[in-house]
Amino acid sequence: MLNFKQNITNLPTYNDGILEIFEIRQTKDTCPLDYIHSTGKKLYFEELSITDRLRFEAEQRDKNITLKVRIPQTKEITSRNVVKIGDEYHKVFNSYHFTNNEGFKQTDLTLENYPNPRLEKDL
Repeated sequence: MLNFKQNITNLPTYNDGILEIFEIRQTKDTCPLDYIHSTGKKLYFEELSITDRLRFEAEQRDKNITLKVRIPQTKEITSRNVVKIGDEYHKVFNSYHFTNNEGFKQTDLTLENYPNPRLEKDL
């Protein structure tokens, strides 16, 4: 019996939740303050596990990595963005853009805790 891989494409699934994307901006005062501004974009995501190695490296830099998620490729997301998942805000620590084995473009976001965000409406 011959063993071969059938030409079956596995579509990526993003069914772990929805995230909302915010931009980090600064006021134009003498002493500028950071605040977040909603981009109005929401994306479905797949939650990934955080490896021990990643957690260890983040702890060495005094970073509090909270989540790692995968989304359809979105190159405009950088470390100057914050995402809201549920009622919690997370700053983008790293974004990694790639094409998976099936040819689909995806982005992995490594997120760190972003406590007490200042919303644009609160200024």
